[in-house]
Amino acid sequence: MLLTPFDQEMRRRGYQLTRYADDWVITCSSKAQAHAAIAAATKILTALGVQLHPQKTRIVHVRFGFEFLGYKIKRGRQLSLPAAKIRSGVRSGALYAYPRERSVQRLMDQVRRLTQRRVPLRTRELIERLNPILRGWGHYYKRSHVRKLFNRLDRWIVRRLWSHRFKRWRNTGWKALPTARLYGEFGLVNLVQLIPSIASQHAASS
Repeated sequence: MLLTPFDQEMRRRGYQLTRYADDWVITCSSKAQAHAAIAAATKILTALGVQLHPQKTRIVHVRFGFEFLGYKIKRGRQLSLPAAKIRSGVRSGALYAYPRERSVQRLMDQVRRLTQRRVPLRTRELIERLNPILRGWGHYYKRSHVRKLFNRLDRWIVRRLWSHRFKRWRNTGWKALPTARLYGEFGLVNLVQLIPSIASQHAASS
């Protein structure tokens, strides 16, 4: 509520502002416009009794990316192929959002703690504890550019479950606990299946 006048005044001045709580981003077409935006924001916020954080306030080019609300937002590479020949849906030079590395590591740390070999839980109980974490994290990031990341994490989580069950990293878990059984009978959350385009395909075929 305190920053609502800030939103209104910045937009009145023509700036493209996105804000959540006290985190905000302004997109500009030039470095000069970015400096002017910071000057305007500083003046408006000072009048509201608020100061900009000197270490967190930065001007960055979109090709290097910036972090916002747990995401890394960055311009993709310029591709040499013409758009008609790109089948993956990737657009040359388009903006993409990814989970920031710290967010990925935080999830992996949570999974590691729960799947330590000494944790005295059966596989089904372990999955019941993992699922709320995976579901919440996956739903938050599912609309970003995550297909490869989610696929990698899914495979890693299955390996962690096998390691917990058989008390060693190299094992034959794929025989006793194949992925189809983990996702089906045990109900393990599949991150890739949370991605809207894939979830809709799965719903249509089931």
